[in-house]
Amino acid sequence: MSRLDVARDDVLAHPLHRACELELLHAGEGTSELRFQVNDFTANPLGALHGGILYALMDVTCFFAAVPLLKDNQAPVTIETHNSVLRAAQKGETVVLRGRADRIGRTLAAMRAEAYAVNADGEERLIATGSVTKSILSV
Repeated sequence: MSRLDVARDDVLAHPLHRACELELLHAGEGTSELRFQVNDFTANPLGALHGGILYALMDVTCFFAAVPLLKDNQAPVTIETHNSVLRAAQKGETVVLRGRADRIGRTLAAMRAEAYAVNADGEERLIATGSVTKSILSV
């Protein structure tokens, strides 16, 4: 089993990620794509996607963009994140998260993420952008 397979199984098994019904669609070559549906767990009392859930899952998206670029004895750990929510996703909509590694250095990784709400017709609209910096630890 590859390092990415192990990371995928461990990360997606986390109770928060299971409750969000998070799915990994792609990870490799410094990019990743994940998705989930805005459900009872991920929605706020107004029926829109909760911002805290969005921030957390954008960070996970960046994690999956970084892992394939690292050595087996390295682990990416978040040290800073910035997110801007541009508009809401509503309960029942699917959210697609796309991440990319802008630069993986010896000790730091700089990454970006974007979140898109997908309506019933398959049309995407950008709902959030973010940047994540991770420290590259030896484990």
